[in-house]
Amino acid sequence: MTGTGSNTAVALEDFIQAVQAQLDTAQTRMTLKAQNDRLPLTFAIRDISMDLKAHVELAQGEVRIDTDPTVLHLVFTAITRPMIEENAVQLAVDNEDDVPLSSLGDELDDDERRRLEGIGVRTVAKLNEMRNRGLGGSVGRITRLPLAKLENVLSRATRPMVDDIENAGDASGSDELRQRLRVKGKNLLRDGVPPQVSIGGRPVSVVRASDTEIVLAPDLDQMAGQMSLSHDSRSATDLWFDQTPPAPASNGHANGAGSLGPGAMQ
Repeated sequence: MTGTGSNTAVALEDFIQAVQAQLDTAQTRMTLKAQNDRLPLTFAIRDISMDLKAHVELAQGEVRIDTDPTVLHLVFTAITRPMIEENAVQLAVDNEDDVPLSSLGDELDDDERRRLEGIGVRTVAKLNEMRNRGLGGSVGRITRLPLAKLENVLSRATRPMVDDIENAGDASGSDELRQRLRVKGKNLLRDGVPPQVSIGGRPVSVVRASDTEIVLAPDLDQMAGQMSLSHDSRSATDLWFDQTPPAPASNGHANGAGSLGPGAMQ
């Protein structure tokens, strides 16, 4: 290989992180094998050393290496099941709201996702936790992802999701109690705060809220139309619904209304 100007040169930090990520994957596979095969004894890497022959260059303050054939030394050690269980990485997402980064589609490309996973951020919840701890800037700097993109990813991944809308009014109560809508779904709270809700372009008051359900107090003419729910200006959930109260019975028949309109979109 050639040194300066080579297209194969990689940043030193990327090289180290790639080695670390592959070692983590190898350890996870050994852990799975031990757990699934119920082996009484398995092996782990105790020590690793590398004789790296490389051309080194400095480009824009970044150390880049262009490697020649390298000698790799691995030293294995035996470990017992208690040691495996003590050091095993949690492999499953226990909380159904912990959305894996891999499920975000084209929000993140493979390389961007790998960079985040390289620092232990594998779910939307973990990314949100890092932001809430004031580490969003550090995450962006280390992964070389713009902070604005991370915020957009979080906004879209945690936007309100609506499964059902139903009329929750009390027909026998006062006018104030008669006008209620119950919205069921996910991500209806962000940091304990409900989304801003509008129907027909006009705001609607939130009477009661949890992460899976909010109760709204619409005006008389807001029992049908386009509902919009948003936690911020980056991403909103819009859908059509119709919960207009049935018209008075005529000739023994009454008109009903559906929950989500046929044009509902989220």
